[in-house]
Amino acid sequence: MEINTHVCSNETRKIGMLITKAAELGMDVSGYGCADVNKWSGNVYLWLEDYGFTLYIGLNSDDIYALWSNPEDGEEVEVKVGNMTLTDLENWAIDLYNQAEEA
Repeated sequence: MEINTHVCSNETRKIGMLITKAAELGMDVSGYGCADVNKWSGNVYLWLEDYGFTLYIGLNSDDIYALWSNPEDGEEVEVKVGNMTLTDLENWAIDLYNQAEEA
């Protein structure tokens, strides 16, 4: 996983929070992915190729969300991670993918 280290201290803190949450969930961060800042939204994100969702923290918050992007039309759906497990998040992303396939 690549980590952008050319970010401000608050963004670095949020990257740390996302990596910590990924570890708590049991996600494998050793594969292909990146932790960075979206220059358009200001959101800090952790994207890992092995998962069907991206973790992110918004610009004015420390709440962690999961984001799923429809591969067909780019529509995005988000959910606050809270106490969700990795299995919950994976099932959520799979359900959204299946719904998109049926449409």
